[in-house]
Amino acid sequence: MFFEKVVEPSGILQHDTLLMPFSNSESPLYNVATKYHENVVPFEGNHESWLLLDNYQDVAVVDNPPFSMSAKIEQTYFDKRIPFVLFRSAVAYPKFIFKTKRAGVIYENSAKGVDFVWGLEKHIKNDSYITENYPNIIDNIKAMGGLEKRIPVGFSFYKTNYDFKVKTVTFSRLKYPSKKDIFLYFNRGVFDESSTIYEDEEDGRIHIISN
Repeated sequence: MFFEKVVEPSGILQHDTLLMPFSNSESPLYNVATKYHENVVPFEGNHESWLLLDNYQDVAVVDNPPFSMSAKIEQTYFDKRIPFVLFRSAVAYPKFIFKTKRAGVIYENSAKGVDFVWGLEKHIKNDSYITENYPNIIDNIKAMGGLEKRIPVGFSFYKTNYDFKVKTVTFSRLKYPSKKDIFLYFNRGVFDESSTIYEDEEDGRIHIISN
């Protein structure tokens, strides 16, 4: 659904190369990407590959990077003027996204968020002590819902065909960290292209108001 609903309508597939520096050739996301683009470059073991943009003449980045790196990656691609569509956490957005021309966000429309497998099972299977002494631990953790985590997700974009800053979504409740110079404020409601966006002089945050 990510490629169908977010990537393809963005027009980003028109670039010669689609770089996926965080998804290897066995990942489901890469497999889907190859159905939409004939020249997709996956992650091949170099953890700095997301920076190796000069290796390509006409490149765009589409991927699901670690959420902890989202702001760093977005700022780097803004500076280098690299088009992208990226997964990111919808808990908070740095305001530089909204202050950059041709950049914005799209929110996943589910109030519950999206389930992600966060790698615990893989780490357990690779630990011989745990598997030998606690052979049923994976089944027990799975029964408790501990192998997956549910995250409210969104997508940031830059230099695409999108001409909006924020796309329609419905929120029930969101809480943001207290660093007012970095994060955003949303009122409750439905957000779309007509939503009011401004930087508040008092709290220093970007405010997005549902109309």
